[in-house]
Amino acid sequence: MLINRMPTWQKAIWYVVLLVLGIICISPYLWMIMSSFRPSTEPFALGIFPHSWTVTNYFRVFKDPELMSSFLNSFKVAFTSASLALILGIPAGYSFARFRFKGHSFMMSFLMVVPTFPGILLAITLFVMVVKIGLYDTHYPLILANTLINLPFTIWNLRTVFEAVTREIEESAMVEGCNRLQALIKVVLPITLPGLAATFAFVYILSWNEYLFATIFISTSEKRLITTTMASAIGQFNVDYAKLIPAAILSTIPLIFLFMVIQRYIIKGLAMGSIKG
Repeated sequence: MLINRMPTWQKAIWYVVLLVLGIICISPYLWMIMSSFRPSTEPFALGIFPHSWTVTNYFRVFKDPELMSSFLNSFKVAFTSASLALILGIPAGYSFARFRFKGHSFMMSFLMVVPTFPGILLAITLFVMVVKIGLYDTHYPLILANTLINLPFTIWNLRTVFEAVTREIEESAMVEGCNRLQALIKVVLPITLPGLAATFAFVYILSWNEYLFATIFISTSEKRLITTTMASAIGQFNVDYAKLIPAAILSTIPLIFLFMVIQRYIIKGLAMGSIKG
């Protein structure tokens, strides 16, 4: 790396700059963590740091059945949506990476245009359809909407991942007796596992943080997602910060845990698309 070739004093300056930038980036999250231990009776105007510390706010969250069910609902919707997007995106991304057919460039460009459409337009259409077929107030339309919205990103990302794998590897497997599908499953997918993991992680996060469709398609409290449940803590005249902030912190733990588990795959996956064999 270029920084390793710098003199010691330049390295020190760079490290200080990076440290300052890192502190600036994580300071809002650190403030949230400290504020989550602030008693509900203590106003924020007293200072950044709480004058007294308490864990009562977290006990309130854990004892709230609506919040606990919201965590499970969000996990179910996000995991299912990311899995479906990956299942549908693998054959599509592989096809765009390996085959050149009529309309190839147009379809790839169209996939880039689809995410630019306002989500409310898709929400209105889906809402009418969901009500007519009797799926309103269920998680099925949420899973479908998240899958449809994130599928273009999944296909584009997986296309670059598959393009990073040389064709000679597949051809060698096909010479040994595999057909194209077997070569994809037994050879290409294991090699591209980092890219698949990175794509799954990003789609999972996008589905977990989705708010618009979660508000439109769900009406009962026991079926809400964590995003809408936390929003319910914001009233017209007051905000229950003692409930909102701890819930927000707990809602990020599954995402942090996901990145900790597959972080090495994510780093490799992000680099795969920049290298073509």
